[in-house]
Amino acid sequence: MFTIRKGRVGMLAAGSMIIAGVGATGAVAAGDPDTDNVIADNAAWYEQAYENFDTGGYLDPEQGDVAGPQRAPFGTGSHQINIGQSSAQTELYRTDAYDGLALSDLTRLEYSTLARSTVGGADRQPAYLRLSVDTVDDGTDSIDASLFFFPANNGAIANGVWQNWDVTNGAIDVNGDGGGTTTLAAYAAAHPDAKLVNVPFDAEHDAGAVSLIVGGSLGGANDPQTRGEYFVDRVIVGESDADTLYDLGSDAETSGGTTNLTVDADHLHGWAHQAYDDVNYLSSNQTFVNGPAGAPLGAGSLRFALSNETNPARVELFRTTNYDGTLLRDLRTMDFSTFQRANAGNATPQQPAYARLSVDNDGDGATDDSLFYYPGNNGVVQQSTWQSWHAADGVWGVNGDPGPLDSITLAQYVVAHPDATIVENADVGAGQPTGGVAFLVGGGNTATQLNGEYFVDAIKIGKVDAASGSVNSAELFDLEPAAPSVSIGDAAVSEGNHGATLTFPVTLSGPAGADVAVDYATSDDTAVAGEDYEATSGTLTIEAGDTTGQINVPVLSDKVREGNEKLTVTLSSPGYGTLNDSTATGTILNDDTRVGLALRNARGDHVGFRVNTLPDAPGDGVKVFQTKASGRTLMFQGSLNGLGRLNRVMEHEFKPGTRQTFVAVVRTENGSYRSKSVHITVR
Repeated sequence: MFTIRKGRVGMLAAGSMIIAGVGATGAVAAGDPDTDNVIADNAAWYEQAYENFDTGGYLDPEQGDVAGPQRAPFGTGSHQINIGQSSAQTELYRTDAYDGLALSDLTRLEYSTLARSTVGGADRQPAYLRLSVDTVDDGTDSIDASLFFFPANNGAIANGVWQNWDVTNGAIDVNGDGGGTTTLAAYAAAHPDAKLVNVPFDAEHDAGAVSLIVGGSLGGANDPQTRGEYFVDRVIVGESDADTLYDLGSDAETSGGTTNLTVDADHLHGWAHQAYDDVNYLSSNQTFVNGPAGAPLGAGSLRFALSNETNPARVELFRTTNYDGTLLRDLRTMDFSTFQRANAGNATPQQPAYARLSVDNDGDGATDDSLFYYPGNNGVVQQSTWQSWHAADGVWGVNGDPGPLDSITLAQYVVAHPDATIVENADVGAGQPTGGVAFLVGGGNTATQLNGEYFVDAIKIGKVDAASGSVNSAELFDLEPAAPSVSIGDAAVSEGNHGATLTFPVTLSGPAGADVAVDYATSDDTAVAGEDYEATSGTLTIEAGDTTGQINVPVLSDKVREGNEKLTVTLSSPGYGTLNDSTATGTILNDDTRVGLALRNARGDHVGFRVNTLPDAPGDGVKVFQTKASGRTLMFQGSLNGLGRLNRVMEHEFKPGTRQTFVAVVRTENGSYRSKSVHITVR
């Protein structure tokens, strides 16, 4: 979200929506962000190192940009300075960007440090800050004094942790460590012509009036700052009320991906509805609806409604506590989509829903400022059409709507308040929803947001993780009507002889704005898994916008006449939606034919036979075979009668006293079926 930029940030000249700040804390106070505030990288800073000039000279700096350590005060990295190559080593990280600036115009100076020993033992003093000053306005730039800020003279030093130092309001020493004898303001008052100057040591080496230094036996409290690692970050320099925050070190963020969440009346995912006017808390009239006009995500959106006939002071809020405690500088994405239209009879174009961040900038946990993102200050608002807004990259009003030209970016606010945190808003009463992130309509008593309908969808909020500040992840909220219910229907299929499939229909009560996934599994009834069907389980997904799906269960065929068999399919664990009818019965319809064969001795040496079928197979072909060890011999071929039966005598004569074996085969439309082998002794 925070981009590095130089100079004044251009503002969009769009129609402003003059709406009083809901829950505002009053007018912008002194010290609030200027529209010229910027975040800059370390391009204006450079490294330098030297020994005591009486015994040595310039050294190769032992410095570099690093990740961390720990959670850096700004971004993911910092600038590291090492001391170890010389007992008289002095390392400087300096800038000439403020050379020539009157000391009285230096309105703000802050920086952050972390120090730690590389050999153990006593704590190391952090990097200190030096200002090179020319006190006499004589037309020459000569250093008359060096002003030192030593952290050790301004608070308790803790190694291995980041500490923030306020030079502007701290104790300053002149030309050495005297224990903190003056302040910048006092020194500037005593030397009204003092200015910051750059006096290089020689033609080959740059200098700069503002320096962060380690070494030189000037660490404060008589600590020489040897054999340690010293880190600096988040240097803030202010002049004429415009501040620059230098984000030192390299910044490298990795993507943690986006989590898609569907928000409806039964699945709010941390969001809450609220409404109030200038007197009372009210029942919210917000509803999740289909549309309008093809919502950006899924099928629906959240609808707000306002009417000056019922309550012109009504304010509707959709808010969440999900991001309370998030540092404002950690916010990376805040997108949302809007659609608005005036009610019948109202010809005034309506402004969209707007966003609010409630922030604490002094660390006491209470709301100090309300930041408002008004779409009308960030582009041309259109009626009755969906528009997408990228609030994290836009301009915001502080405690109200100053219009587009005097609105600021979140980065500009963060320069003024680097540790500002999103917090619960204090505009709530007992039992009312809270949350530092809110989307609102109303509150202005103007016709630009009254007598209309206002829709919001596709809210995406992303931030970096609090632990390292390096993993950027987001949540995308799809606002939808009530989640659909899921039902499964019964299924039946004839068994067949070559496999079949039971197909169970799964239906939703209505279109869903998100994919609906539901688990399923089969279980035995009279049908047995592995014998009559294949045990089946898995997850069925019905895609957003669709209402039907199916579950297929393979049937294991055989040629054994048996009764109809049943199994059960059960749905469970819907990822979205509810279960209505969660069980279904699958019926395997028997379509096999049982063939019966009976034998009798007939006249002479003949054998008579009788064939019957169940169910009846009228007109189907029948064959009777004599079976021997050597194979089968066809003895009769014909067709069953209209009752699926046949009673005949074979023409072949058999030797009396012999034992003969026969089998009948009936061919139906479902395949061929044979009887059991039947024996007879010929008389």
